Amino acid sequence: MKLSNVQIFILRLAVAGLFLYTGIMKIKAGWLVSPDNLIGSLASYKEHAAGFQLTYIERVAIPLAGLWSKLITIGETAVGISMVLGLLVRFSSLVGIFMLLNFHLINGNLLSLDFFSTPWAGLLIAVLLVLFLSCGGRWAGVDALAAKSRPKSVLW
Repeated sequence: MKLSNVQIFILRLAVAGLFLYTGIMKIKAGWLVSPDNLIGSLASYKEHAAGFQLTYIERVAIPLAGLWSKLITIGETAVGISMVLGLLVRFSSLVGIFMLLNFHLINGNLLSLDFFSTPWAGLLIAVLLVLFLSCGGRWAGVDALAAKSRPKSVLW
């Protein structure tokens, strides 16, 4: 079965809404000016961490929380905007997948069956993968215009 352009467009807008909402909520919560919210989450994850996860939290995540806080907020917002506009959807899909995998790695769920304790992570990764593989911006998006001039580009 092949997905129609309308179905892919609906998936793209749903993903856009989710990423825009989370990005805007982080902007409102002050993630661009203070890493305190992220540090609080990392401290909570650290209580139950071991091995690689603990090392990553202690040596990478917490020391660079100010940078991560900004990158997460800007990344979520940018992926949402990209999906709404249909601009660089393939690239944004990969960024979204990377962000989700990183989040579940840091909270300890990625390397355990807890990753599947809620359907949302797996479902969102699957939808992002569909958008990537189907060139989701080529219908009702800026990528459609770009594809006319360079139809074989991997970017759209």
